Amino acid sequence: MKRVIFIICFLICAIASNAQSVSYTYKPLAAEGCHVDYSTSWQDGKASLIVSVRSDRMKYVSNPILLLKTTNGETIKLEGTPLDVSTQSAGIVSGNIVIPVQEFNATAQFPITEEQIELLNQGITKVRISLIPMNHERTFKKDKIGKKLYKAFYKTKQIDDNF
Repeated sequence: MKRVIFIICFLICAIASNAQSVSYTYKPLAAEGCHVDYSTSWQDGKASLIVSVRSDRMKYVSNPILLLKTTNGETIKLEGTPLDVSTQSAGIVSGNIVIPVQEFNATAQFPITEEQIELLNQGITKVRISLIPMNHERTFKKDKIGKKLYKAFYKTKQIDDNF
């Protein structure tokens, strides 16, 4: 029995380590919380960072800006284009009352140069994404997304090159 549990845990870790996206959930207050997912893409020799934000009210502005601060204090500024906004609606029953709940999933694409990808390897300590009605800003004590995105970009590039 222990052997089966060990094998299952090993397989889950192996699958998670090969993922080409990085995500985190940030909930300082329930109404301002969001789930952010960063994915990498290479198309026609050009790299892009795809950022999806799942929240109860946040959406991208018409020309979103993503700011990343490295552990060395350098700032990476990426200007992108919004791709999609989808909504999901549900209801929570509390006694005899149905409380509506709505969630937005906004996605944007940010072109990134190879020099900027190299800066990701230093590590990311702060992220700011321009959204409405408020910007998403997150500070990390340790790098959680920079080196993972750096590795994911080159895994994606190898897949694109080996077609």
